[in-house]
Amino acid sequence: MLRIITLGSLVLLVLAAGMARADSIETLTQNVFTTAESLDAGLTQAGVHFTLGENYRSFYPAFRIGLGALAEVGVMFGATTADVGPENKVGIMAGADIKYQLIKQTEGVPVDMAVDLGFNTNIVSGENISEVTFSTIFSRSYPLTERGYKVTPYGGLQLSVLYGSYLPKNKTDYYVFGGAEWRLAQKTMLYAELKTGNHTLGGIGIRFEY
Repeated sequence: MLRIITLGSLVLLVLAAGMARADSIETLTQNVFTTAESLDAGLTQAGVHFTLGENYRSFYPAFRIGLGALAEVGVMFGATTADVGPENKVGIMAGADIKYQLIKQTEGVPVDMAVDLGFNTNIVSGENISEVTFSTIFSRSYPLTERGYKVTPYGGLQLSVLYGSYLPKNKTDYYVFGGAEWRLAQKTMLYAELKTGNHTLGGIGIRFEY
């Protein structure tokens, strides 16, 4: 637990130290905050996430629902504060994604693998920035106790397509990301993640399962 909390804190401190006020927004991409393992049918997770990016910060509740057949959907909504020009601008954000697990970790298979298709949009000063993402995710679980407590490092690659009235033109970004999920109780998970490529961002989160 201490290592994950320390990792998350260091990520946010480094990003905060490197932020500089900009004249325009280049991206409002968010962290992935999910492993490659899909939830079982009927299981639901709910929590809150915080992302610190280059000249923006996002805080948002998030929900994930297991659909069965190795599929899972997620939704999120919240607020983003962007440092633009002489003042901060606050916008609203919403998004959704669907994840499908292609490979399941077993004794003979060392990792889980999944693909994820996502969409999120932000409205800032009456204009929007929307993003379509496609991610390939790998993860491996390490049990800590027989009661289900475990640590799951995860990582992968992401393609991000940005468009909207706020941007002068559409753009495509590429990222690699890595993080960890720590199940500190049977129904409670902590997250810390770093995502970098065309831009760099980090975040932390907590989710509860029921």
